[in-house]
Parts: sequence; structure tokens; C-alpha cells
Amino acid sequence: MFRNNWATGTGGNINWQPFDDRATRGGPGVYGNPQRSIWAYLESDQRPAVSLGIFTFNSTDGKGTTLHDASPNVSYRPSSFLTARVGLHWRQHTDQSQWVEATDDGRYVFARIYQQTVGIQTRLNCTVTPALSIQLYAEPFVSAGDYSNFKQLVDGRSKSYEGRYQPTEYVANPDFNYRSFRTTNVMRWEYKPGSTLFVVWQQGREGSVDHGDFNFNRDFGAVFDSPAKNVFLVKWAYWFNP
Repeated sequence: MFRNNWATGTGGNINWQPFDDRATRGGPGVYGNPQRSIWAYLESDQRPAVSLGIFTFNSTDGKGTTLHDASPNVSYRPSSFLTARVGLHWRQHTDQSQWVEATDDGRYVFARIYQQTVGIQTRLNCTVTPALSIQLYAEPFVSAGDYSNFKQLVDGRSKSYEGRYQPTEYVANPDFNYRSFRTTNVMRWEYKPGSTLFVVWQQGREGSVDHGDFNFNRDFGAVFDSPAKNVFLVKWAYWFNP
């Protein structure tokens, strides 16, 4: 924490030789590769009307598996009764041994996956009066995964990556492009001390196609093409004062 009320931090992790007993979803366990990761964050002074922050995470196993993650955000508080926050979550993940399926002929199939994920979170908190408040939340989300270099498990107990897998033929297409939208909006009214009324509206949309490439304009534009599921909830509470 600095004198100007900005804050930062960083750290790292080392996982020497992980063993995953669920890697084949009920089959044999599988050793992984040693992994190294580093994370860091930076936050500005939270007292002004506008404040910023970012969190990053990066990891690698030295065999082509990498993860890059960044979550920047900005908050705007023009007054004590109104706060708005927008955050972006971006992730780029390459895994050389992503689980695919157990085939009917007894193979445990893995593959290289290149996956990109983007989500945009928006929050708005408004205190209309001391007894009435409104909270809004919305998040469009897209994740696309492209599979290649299919391989089968030959010895999950091998300490070397080359000894665990060998190339195999696989004709199915596990690629995906998943889009979703979630929003939750809540009105809270304390119509008398201890007695409250909640009115909630939630909407969910989701859909997917079987191609693994990511295109921001195309995919986020298609988020709202999926059918919507709306849920309305009302909760009423009355305080009986003895």
C-alpha cells in the first residue's frame, strides 16, 4: 500500500508433479507436467469518483500448456447513492492434454485445446431513498475451444509427457463456441422498519455452435440471438413487533 492509497501485490506458485485421479473421468489417474505460475494485481485509490483495478494470472508447464488471464475493472461513484462498475474478464488457455472422451473401443482420448474466453460484467447500485434501493447485474459471456492433435493415454503413471500419450485418430468434432447472457435485477423496499419487499427479475440466454474459432463482434452479437428464459420473484417479509 502506497502513501497515495494505491495498492499492488504479486506472487508465484510451483507445482512440481501433479497427479489427477479424475483426469479420465473414472478411468486411470494421470500425471501432469510441473507447472509454474505468477499473479499480480494493481488497485488505484478507492476514494475518488473513478477508481481502477486489474488482476493478472499467467502459468506454463514448459510443454506448450499455458494460461493467460486478465481482469481489469473500472468503478464510478459520482455520489454516495450511486455506484457503477464494469469489469472485463479475458482468458487465453492452451492445454496440450485436454480430456475429450473414453471411446467404445477402450481408448482414453485427449487433445490440444486452444480456448479463448471473454466476459463483461456490469453492476449498478442505486440507493433511491434510505428505504428503497435497486441493484442491477448483467454479464454477456463467450467461450470458444478449438481441438487438435488428438492423442490417447498409454501410461498415466509415466513421469514423462512423451511416455503418457501417443497420437491417435479421432473423427468426431468436439469444438465449441458457447455464448450466454445473465442478468439479475433486484428492487428492495423497506416499507416499514424490519419489513421488506423484494422484487427480482432474472433473464438467462445460452446457445452454442460447433466451431472453435473466436470472433468478438460475431460472437457477442449472437449472444442475444438465443432464446431468453425470464424469471420473476417476489419476496415479502413483515415484522411483527411484539
